[in-house]
This record gives sequence, C-alpha cells and structure tokens, in this order.
Amino acid sequence: MRYTLLITILFVSCSFGALAQSKKSVKLLTKARQEMQKDNPEEALKKLDKALKDSPDYIEAMLFAAEIHQDRGDLESSLGYYQRAVDQKAPYFIYLFYGENLFALARYEEAIKAFEEYIKSPQAKKKYLEKVNRYIKNCEFAIGALANPKDYNPLNMGPKVNSGDMEYFPSISADGNTLVFTHRSVTGKKTDEDFFVSFRDPSSGEWSESSPLRGYLNTIQNEGAQTLTADGQTLFFAACERRDGYGSCDIYASFYDGKGLWSKPVNLGDSVNSRVWDSQPSISPDGKTLYFVRGSSSISKNIDIYYSQLRKNGRWGKAKKLAGKVNTKYQETSPFIHFDNQSLYFSSNGHPGMGDLDFFVSRKEENGEWGEPENIGYPINTSSQEFSLVVAPDGKTAYFASDNEDGNGLLDLYNFELPEEVRASEIAYIKGRVTNKVTGKPLKSGINFSDLDKNKVVLTEGTGKNGRYFSVLPANSDYALNIKKKGFLVYSRNFSLATQTIDRAFELNVELIPIEVGKKVKLENVFFSTDSYELDTRSFAELNEVVNFMQENETVKISVEGHTDNEGSPAHNQTLSKNRAKAVYNYLIDKGIAKERLSSKGYGDSQPVADNSTEEGRKQNRRTELKITAF
Repeated sequence: MRYTLLITILFVSCSFGALAQSKKSVKLLTKARQEMQKDNPEEALKKLDKALKDSPDYIEAMLFAAEIHQDRGDLESSLGYYQRAVDQKAPYFIYLFYGENLFALARYEEAIKAFEEYIKSPQAKKKYLEKVNRYIKNCEFAIGALANPKDYNPLNMGPKVNSGDMEYFPSISADGNTLVFTHRSVTGKKTDEDFFVSFRDPSSGEWSESSPLRGYLNTIQNEGAQTLTADGQTLFFAACERRDGYGSCDIYASFYDGKGLWSKPVNLGDSVNSRVWDSQPSISPDGKTLYFVRGSSSISKNIDIYYSQLRKNGRWGKAKKLAGKVNTKYQETSPFIHFDNQSLYFSSNGHPGMGDLDFFVSRKEENGEWGEPENIGYPINTSSQEFSLVVAPDGKTAYFASDNEDGNGLLDLYNFELPEEVRASEIAYIKGRVTNKVTGKPLKSGINFSDLDKNKVVLTEGTGKNGRYFSVLPANSDYALNIKKKGFLVYSRNFSLATQTIDRAFELNVELIPIEVGKKVKLENVFFSTDSYELDTRSFAELNEVVNFMQENETVKISVEGHTDNEGSPAHNQTLSKNRAKAVYNYLIDKGIAKERLSSKGYGDSQPVADNSTEEGRKQNRRTELKITAF
C-alpha cells in the first residue's frame, strides 16, 4: 500500500495542530491499522468510518480509507475519500494521489486539473514532477484517443477454448491453426498452471475442444508464458523456482517428438537466464532470435525487453537489452514478434497510453533497431491493464486475454481485427524435405530465398538432420529458392506467394543430384526479356548462387547451355540461345570464375523437353541449363 508513503509525507509536511482530532478518532485509526496488519480490510474500514463520523475533517483517516479501497479495486469508493480530503483543503501532495485515482477511472480532464494543482505548489517535490508530467501526457493522449475510437469487436473464443478458470498468454503457429495457451486453475489454496492446446479446422474456422499438452511439459509446478516456433516443433516457456533455475523464473525449451508428446524441459542456460526474473518469451519466425522480459521481479517498476540470438553452434548468445525506442525506465512486458519479423507487439506503461498497461507496436528499422512505438488505440486499450497480445499470420487477427463481462471465467481468450495502421504484414510459408535423389536419404543443407523483384536474399535457413524445412516469408511476392550442398548440383526454383495465403501454403520437396560428369540442372531463375539475350536483373540472385557453387566445388567445370521454344526460325533461335548462354558465361567470369572452368553453347529449339503446342510447354523449353563437364 502507498499508505506508509502518504502518512510519512503528511507528518513531514503538515502542522498537526491544525488537524487535531479527538482521542476517540485517533484510537479508532490505530485499531484500523491493527486490523490491516491482520489482513481484515472490512473491519479496518468500519473503524475508519467511525473515526470520520467522530472527526469529519480527519484527513489521515480519509487517506487510509482511500488506499484500502484502491488496493481492493474499488476506485469509485477510493475517489470519494480523496475528494473529501481535497474539499478539506488537504496538503498539496494529495493532488498527486487524487489525480492518479482519477486517471485510473479514465476521468482524464479532471486528472489533468488535479496534477496541475500539484505542480502549482512551491513545495512540489522534484522527484515526483517527472511522474506527474508523464501522467499529464497520458491524459492528453487518452483524450485524443477517446475522440478517435478504432473499430473494435472482440469475440470470445467460446467454451471449447475457454473455461470457468483462467486462460491467458496465447501463442499461435505459423499456419494459424494451432493455439497454445496457459490455463490456470485454483483449488483451495493450490494454483496449477498448465499449457493447453486447441486446433482450428481451416475449412470451418472452428476451434477444437482444448486439452493439456501431452508429454513431460506440464508438471505439478507452475508453467507460465510460452511461445511456439513457426513450425510448431519447439516450445519456449517460463517456469519459476525450479532446481535447475538461475533466478526466480527462467526460460526453458521443450521439443515435440512428432508422435504427440513433448520432451522434458531444458533450461536455456545462463546466456539467456539471469539471477533475477526472466519470463514471457517470444521466438522469431526463423527461430534465431528469442525475445523475453527481465526485471527484478514480476511486479518490478522497471521491466525491459531483452533478446538472445542463436549461434551457429546451436547455443544461445548472451542476452542483450533491446536496442531502439521500445524500452523505457518503466514496464515493458509480454513481447510478441510477428511472423513478418518486422513488427513487435508489447505492453507498456512507459509510453503515452490510456492507463496502466497499453498495447503498442514497434517496427524494425533498417539499422536493426526498433522504431518509435505506436499505441494501437482505444477502445482496444483502456484504463485497465492490457497484456499478452499475439497476432495471427494474416497480420490482422489478434488474440489476447480479457476479463470482459461476457466471459466464461476470470480470464478468457478473445480475438479481434486490428486497425489497419497497426497491422503486421501478411505471411505465407513454404515447407518440404530435401533428399539425395540417388539414395533417397535426407540431406542437411542450406536454403536461400530471394525476392525476385528486390533482387536480394531475404531469408537464409537450413534443413534439420531429417532434411525438413519450414520457412516463413512475406505474402504477395515472387521468390527464388536456392538450395546448395557441397558435392551436389545447385538447385533452383521460382514460386509465387502472391496468391498463396496461410490456408494455401506452398509445399516443395527437393531432390538434390550428386555432382557427376554429364549431369544437368536447370536454372529456374535466369530471366530474359522476349527475344532478348540481356539478363534481367531478377537473374542476379540465382547466378550469384552459381558463383558460390563454383567457389565451393573448385574442381568442377561446367557448360552453360541455352535453349528456346520453336517460335521463330531455327537459325534465329540458334543465335538467340547461343547469346543467352554467353550472357550467363560472361556474368560468371565477371564474378571471378576462371574462364578455363567454363564453356557455353546454344541449342536453339533442337532439344525440347515439353510440347511446343502449348504456352506452358514453350515456357519449359525456354531454359538455361548447367552441365557438369569435369569433376
């Protein structure tokens, strides 16, 4: 309670000669304090009301009663006592607490007036002025937000997901069809927190009956906030007071075995965890950056967002405080990095907002830092606490926990559509498996995705030992996929996500061909304009992969071979294919590949691989290939 602070200030600042009370009322105040020490707020309030009936101007009793009501969440009753104190011309510092109460009740104009009264006093303490000015900024923001409300229609996720207990801290998979959340039940004095899961039917949009995650993840100890990797195979979560912990709460990982069970949790170690409170993790879509919060405790006034990056050796790097404009010297909590890897949602009371904790979004800047946070607006944000917001792969559907009156329990999960200006970019995903074409065995290999229009690599990943990959990319773009592994021919493919949504994901299994003299591979992402042999700039990303292939396989020699469809005369097609092959040959030489390792040849329309009577067939016949001539 702030009562101790209030009374300390009161003793220092006031002349109690002017506030002399009857002995009876003083004795009643003493008894009220004793009742509070025994955790009997109702009895304490009765004693205070009697004291105030005997001494109506007893400011100390008013303040004590106000604080008891405030701590119990009865802000209206608390305000009444503060108002009585103000009417009694209480000391200047009461306006600080009076203003805070008004702010919590969303009575922003009145709160500003109370805070301004505090500032006017010559006795106003410098250490509180910053706090008061921050409150005024919040009030001004809130008044503007109230005047410009956002469209908001939260929908309870229903009894299959929610229960009469608490559901909160949701996380969602990259396909949007798996929802994991924290379920909290209370039996007597025992609290049990476990992870539950519900699955969405893509065709109907309905969520299944929720159930506990199976395996070794849920224990008799409490499990807190969690986050799923994009492929749904790893779950990071917070757990407290465990034997292998470094602080009060640590971040752990559990792994899915593919058969319905989750593994025993593994502590992420002291690079991530500290001697204090580490919690509320969120993993980036590529699985390489883990965001979480750290503070001296869960109720610390200063909680910041940290991050740790996965090293090439599979270990997590030393956690660092998030760079940019997100963290303040107040509370930043429940971070969520969207699947676009550019939008970070979080809660904060350190940036201008409506109340205790508001939802914000910050965008990643080109220098890697995080930009100025944007409040996502009213009535999504209110004068109460808002926390644990996650956003679906579509960039617009948000999930969060709320104690709305239409709920099934104390906290339920809801979803709603974000205002357009605070949405993330929609994503789609591509998944598949890489194998050896000869043996059929899975291959661990590197994968690059390039945006064809931007002509740059946008994502570099790798397959696991099982050869599987699961990659998240911004939707509505055209991409080149390149897979490379030493001893195998380079593989390329272009595909479009312009029409692929999360419900129509792209799946591509790849067979890599071992390097062998005479083997050929088609360069899917080498482009020329119609009847031209000038390389399109969209070809450069793929040709750079060929350069890398030649550098990694130093004994390989290749022939660049050009082919056309049958439109035009054979002589014209022969010349065009020869010039196109030569253009690729020249590009590789310009990038440092020795000409002794290269040759080029045009075949015109003499070696079709498809029927030239259809456009699709002609498209397949227009191609550039690499042939291994020596190894």
